Amino acid sequence: MDIEYRPIPVEIKERLDRFFGRKDHFVEVNPGQVIMPQKYVDLGESIRTLPIRSDDVWLMSFPRAGSTWAQEMVWLLGNNLDYEGARNQLQQVRTPLLELSAIFSDDHTVEDTVTRHERIDSVQCVRQMPGRRFIKCHLPWQLHPHELGTVRPKMIYVVRNPKDLCVSYYYYCQLIHRSEGTFQELCDIFLADQAPIGPMWAHALAFWKRRNQDNILFLKYEDMKRNLPQVIRRCAQFLEFGRELTEDEVQRMCEHLQFDRMQRNPAVNLEPLMKESPIVKKDAGVKFIRKGEIGDWKNHMDAATSARFDAWIEEHFGGSGLEFEYE
Repeated sequence: MDIEYRPIPVEIKERLDRFFGRKDHFVEVNPGQVIMPQKYVDLGESIRTLPIRSDDVWLMSFPRAGSTWAQEMVWLLGNNLDYEGARNQLQQVRTPLLELSAIFSDDHTVEDTVTRHERIDSVQCVRQMPGRRFIKCHLPWQLHPHELGTVRPKMIYVVRNPKDLCVSYYYYCQLIHRSEGTFQELCDIFLADQAPIGPMWAHALAFWKRRNQDNILFLKYEDMKRNLPQVIRRCAQFLEFGRELTEDEVQRMCEHLQFDRMQRNPAVNLEPLMKESPIVKKDAGVKFIRKGEIGDWKNHMDAATSARFDAWIEEHFGGSGLEFEYE
């Protein structure tokens, strides 16, 4: 199916303009009525036609579902626990975000400013990667490369409960997109399926229904929080690590993946990239790796908003078998 681009309906456009503090920044991408930055128009077709290699490893999720955490684990397992390599090379180089060039585009930048992020075509970078590729992508299933369905490389999908995800997404929008709206406004946008890269429920269910394919591993963020050693072993088996991980190896990886260590790790926390970018809000008071807690939504949502989320979750996920933990 071909990609089609349409103007966003006026009412939705005005809502997004208010929240993000900019005009005409987004476009509707079909199929799926997916809202994306206008810059995505320059990448959409090259993403769909990207050649897939059978030994690729893809890490997919809706934004803020824990993919940064998961991709560090996945890369280490796919590279024989090379902690030295992980320390010396930025995670964004080891596991590049396919659509990065569309995300790091912003009309707050000065017209004649050209950063290295704007010069780089992230799709071409992925296309030209030597050796086994580890690739991260937040796009919904229908906007992924055509060949993913036929070549069938390893794919790992991470999902997170929608309430905590929305909280984290709000702070992400403040930091990366310099949004000016309130948390309640984002909740309204999210529940109306108008958040960029949404709808979140369609994003998750597309992978959930494929979870039994032998090349797909479906992970829950909450399982990683509750029992990280078990998830590490599941991923090692899925990636065909070649042998059983020892207890010491699992423990070392758990220590490496501890939240406070990830938050301080410059190879992971995006700080080097954000310092060089004119579009990131330097005084946002928010870190890219923020809190990572289960149940943080209770600190942000009143009873009425929580009830709205409950109804939305039941409407879209009820009967699917996909259930979430909230505390």
